[in-house]
Amino acid sequence: MTDIILNILFLSSPLLLASFGALISEYAGRTAVFIDGIINLSAFLCYAFTVLTKSPAAGCILSVVCSTAFILLFLTAVEQVHANPFLAALALNIFSGAIVSLLSAEIFGTRGVLTSPLFTFQAVPARYSTFIAACILTAAGIIFLFVTKRGLYIRITGTNSDVLLSKGINVSRTRVLAGCLAAVYASCAGCILAIRLSSFVPNISSGKGWLALAAVFLGKRTSTGTIIAVAAMCAAEYFAANLQNVLPHISTPLLLSFPYIVAIILIFIEPGKNSGN
Repeated sequence: MTDIILNILFLSSPLLLASFGALISEYAGRTAVFIDGIINLSAFLCYAFTVLTKSPAAGCILSVVCSTAFILLFLTAVEQVHANPFLAALALNIFSGAIVSLLSAEIFGTRGVLTSPLFTFQAVPARYSTFIAACILTAAGIIFLFVTKRGLYIRITGTNSDVLLSKGINVSRTRVLAGCLAAVYASCAGCILAIRLSSFVPNISSGKGWLALAAVFLGKRTSTGTIIAVAAMCAAEYFAANLQNVLPHISTPLLLSFPYIVAIILIFIEPGKNSGN
């Protein structure tokens, strides 16, 4: 039983980070639709920078910095021109995929799976270290949100932005800050996915950005609820991965879609619970 719990916890690291990033943006009144695209972009950049610099630490840092800078420019433009943030973020996801494809072809000569001896990690140490890093980053984010003044501003922005305006605080900049923090967490999630695979695979996120948004919704936009929702989805993913050992003839695509099926079921159940209260 302990091994199962540990495996689920290890599995949860990328989704936990992505979901917490989405939660920060949600507090500021913006749904971080761009998270899925940033996960894919940062995973590629982590691989590329690691291979080019021959340093995994430099690869991760440069990946997070570049991905966050990309989102900073994007969100600043959205706020300046008052564009629809939802539609703009959807477009950004498509654009991110195009950037990854273009850079992969130009730098490595292929748009497929990327592997290199310079980007190889031992499975067990990688799982432990990335899980510890995810826990530290999440704890730091919770402290920032609920202890610091800037965190308070972010939490107020989505519900009582007029209070900030009355105090002379720039709401637009606060939203951009929240979006950049979401990008930091999504970037870290992308780096973890690439490190755990010791390679870059196109569309490596496999929809985890959308699962992150579902986790925030199911968690009722609270940190505790979001973490519980992440645990539930990762438990579903773990049991689906091991179900094939019991039912060898079950369809592989069905198993891969199991966490998303669970998320959909929970989303449909949740309104029913709320309506009854």
